[in-house]
Amino acid sequence: MNDLFSTTTDKKLIVAACEGSEVAFRKLYERYWLDLYKIAYRRLPSEEDLKDVLQETFISLWKNIHHISVDENIGGYLYTSLRNKIFNYYEKKQVRLKMLMSQPFHPVESEEAIYSLLNTKELKLAISGIITEMPPKMKKIYLLSKEEQLTNAEIACMLLLAPQTVKNQIHQALGRIRCALKKGTSILLFFF
Repeated sequence: MNDLFSTTTDKKLIVAACEGSEVAFRKLYERYWLDLYKIAYRRLPSEEDLKDVLQETFISLWKNIHHISVDENIGGYLYTSLRNKIFNYYEKKQVRLKMLMSQPFHPVESEEAIYSLLNTKELKLAISGIITEMPPKMKKIYLLSKEEQLTNAEIACMLLLAPQTVKNQIHQALGRIRCALKKGTSILLFFF
């Protein structure tokens, strides 16, 4: 049956699709998918977005196939539909960006403020991952200070270090956490 549609005009395929022939619709899809893909590929930022927009285009064709009047080919209709879907894609992105930009951003001054402002499992996991990657000495000093709540002097006595060394290690550990979280926050803001 598929061979029957291989040389059939778009008009006949549309009529057959209107009558419920999935094979005819599939043939239309196969005829135009690659050309539409090439057009969308040059205009959309990712493969995932491209596939979503193409899928929306063909879903729209399927939903509206009873209302389409075509002389010989449906290419013009599909190209126009794809163009509109791409415009809609960027319009949604722009609205999302405007919404994000209109929300106030308050920089966080300390680790305690981070925990109180964003008390989530993901944040704790992210900080835990950052701590795991610290050098052993820095990690131990940081954990004694923040989790055991020991003072710098107590840590210095316990580890036989100068108090200034303890202070420097804690400062560097907090710097690493802030830096890693800033990078992670900009990525998160992009997605949300």
